[in-house]
Amino acid sequence: MKPRLIALSILASLLSSCGLDESAVFFPHPHEVRANKTDLTIRGEGELGELRHERLALGGEAIALTSLGGEGEGPLIVSCFGNASDRRLNGIDYLRKIAPFGEAVIWDYPGYGDSSGAAEVTSFEAVIDDLVPELDARADGRPLIYWGHSLGGFVCAQMAARSEAVDAIILETTAPNVRAVAREWAPLGLGRIVPIDDQLKRFDTPQALADFARPILIIGAGRDQVLPVGLSRQLAEQLPDAIYLELPQATHFSAGFDPQAQAAVRKLVEGL
Repeated sequence: MKPRLIALSILASLLSSCGLDESAVFFPHPHEVRANKTDLTIRGEGELGELRHERLALGGEAIALTSLGGEGEGPLIVSCFGNASDRRLNGIDYLRKIAPFGEAVIWDYPGYGDSSGAAEVTSFEAVIDDLVPELDARADGRPLIYWGHSLGGFVCAQMAARSEAVDAIILETTAPNVRAVAREWAPLGLGRIVPIDDQLKRFDTPQALADFARPILIIGAGRDQVLPVGLSRQLAEQLPDAIYLELPQATHFSAGFDPQAQAAVRKLVEGL
């Protein structure tokens, strides 16, 4: 993951006068997709214990998942990656962050890592429609938590809104929607008038969670150079029942590992 990758891409898209489309938001790594192979190992395999890899048929695609932790024990915590992350290259970092609190699940978005398909909103939604009931069933009465980082905040919000079993959602260094990101980064107020692809407009976290009556924890990072902390503040304002934690010295990628963030997650989990 490269610092400011989202911001630079959005800025370039805005300056080109072509509007903001999906290619400015989704950044799957160009490494070989292993959709027809059985090896789903990830970088750092074995560092945190035995991982369970699988590929599921979801939304017309083959979607790769990795799990860590005792099956059926403790909360089920589902991670949604940032826009330039996947299981193989970044999964171990996400697992290290979320596994202390329960059974952790990470997955490759369509068109990312070891999942088939195209990195497009319509593909995401088709996969989510099938993945959410699968995760509801796996929770099997345990607390179910979605934890979205960056772009993953948009994705996990969509998943939580569809879930019948979700108990809480964590939104880490993310934003209300793509329009808010464009306004933050576009020069001279251009973000207020630039065309936004209709597909991207469907990623709207406050709208998705408007009727969400369960705990929401929002984590903002004061030194975030990708999605500046003002976007987390906006999100907290639009979700007034959420708990908002701002970490002045944290960055876009370090916030979830911060001891204060980990303590806040622990408190949330223990309260379920």
